[in-house]
Amino acid sequence: MADFLLENGEHEDHASLLGRYLERAERFICIVAFAKMSGLKLIHKALEARVAGGMSATFVIGIDFFQSEPKLLRKLLHLRTSASKVGGEVKVYMGCDASPHTMHPKVYWIKGGKEEVLIVGSANMTFGGFSDNHEISAALSGAGRKWRRRLEDWVGERITSGDVVEATPALINAYEKRRNIYSAAMKAAEWRARRSMELPAGQTIILSDLLAEMRADDGPEGFAAQVKQRRSSHREAVALLAGLADDPDLKPRDFLPRYEEQIAQWHSGGLHRGKTALAKKAPLYQAALRAVAAERTQDPAALFDLLKSYFDKIPRAGINVLTEILHTRDPKQFPVMNQNSVAGMGLANFAGYPHAPAKTNVNGECYRSFAADAAALRQSLGLHDFTELDVLFNFAYWNPPKAHDVDEAQKALR
Repeated sequence: MADFLLENGEHEDHASLLGRYLERAERFICIVAFAKMSGLKLIHKALEARVAGGMSATFVIGIDFFQSEPKLLRKLLHLRTSASKVGGEVKVYMGCDASPHTMHPKVYWIKGGKEEVLIVGSANMTFGGFSDNHEISAALSGAGRKWRRRLEDWVGERITSGDVVEATPALINAYEKRRNIYSAAMKAAEWRARRSMELPAGQTIILSDLLAEMRADDGPEGFAAQVKQRRSSHREAVALLAGLADDPDLKPRDFLPRYEEQIAQWHSGGLHRGKTALAKKAPLYQAALRAVAAERTQDPAALFDLLKSYFDKIPRAGINVLTEILHTRDPKQFPVMNQNSVAGMGLANFAGYPHAPAKTNVNGECYRSFAADAAALRQSLGLHDFTELDVLFNFAYWNPPKAHDVDEAQKALR
């Protein structure tokens, strides 16, 4: 067999190729992220026959995202028992839930006589991976390539590092218990997510869940501790802004440490990156603070446009800085507008605001609308002010599932 790309097609798929090579296999190594009975059934007869004929095999099954089925792991243990009765050997390893690493390979190696084939690609041991999904793997053939030694060394390294452990009935039972809880929680979360997407703007299903999670945390990352920290920062920010407004125009070298002290009290990300460029326009920045302090109006659009008329001439003074100033002025009236808060509003189905707010895509009217929508959301959630809402938004923004985790979980659910 020449090297080629293997797909799940009409005439050949992963299951048929594996089954064909297993018919005469003497040694088999399988290392996969996910494994289900639907996949094992496609090659199980061939495996049983070859194990009865003395084939040795090694299985390494990942358990990340709780997608691999306990029934499959038990089936592999049964193969291990069958092998021992005929003097063969089947080793079964499973991922260790304490490992900080994700088990993600999809590797199959088969040797029969002088013939070897190595299949490496995207196909897990599932019906979709073996037959139904769009998968691509490299099928490599040829003797003497030391594939077996490398794979066995790799498995040994994972055992030594504690990433995988030998599967036992007790470990499988413990995994099944955790998996059952996870599966029930996933079904509930999926139902709530679908329901939230169907509701109009202002729904609070997702944010209410996140808020409850934060409030249940009594530690430094919990809601109460974060709000307390924000309250302290706000008091300091008010004094620092007033000081910059009251002081005579400062030179950049004198302004910069004062501004650094100021942005340390705010919570938008990346403010420090533009501090040096902004400091070169220190007098204009201070003039903006004086102008907004002199205004008695609390109209979000008017105050936003006033600050923006100055900020348009100050490099790196963006919407995050502008709205942090307004939020410092009155956290009950003015929300911070940045990527975090726009993403948070999106979780409540408030759409139409720029993903990355900038001076080129946000004006006073846009900010007024944002403030009104944020106020409605805040009230629905029972939050005291926009400080508390921003704490929730930041938690939602910085603690999402990893993109890879979401992709893999969604793929496994199909």
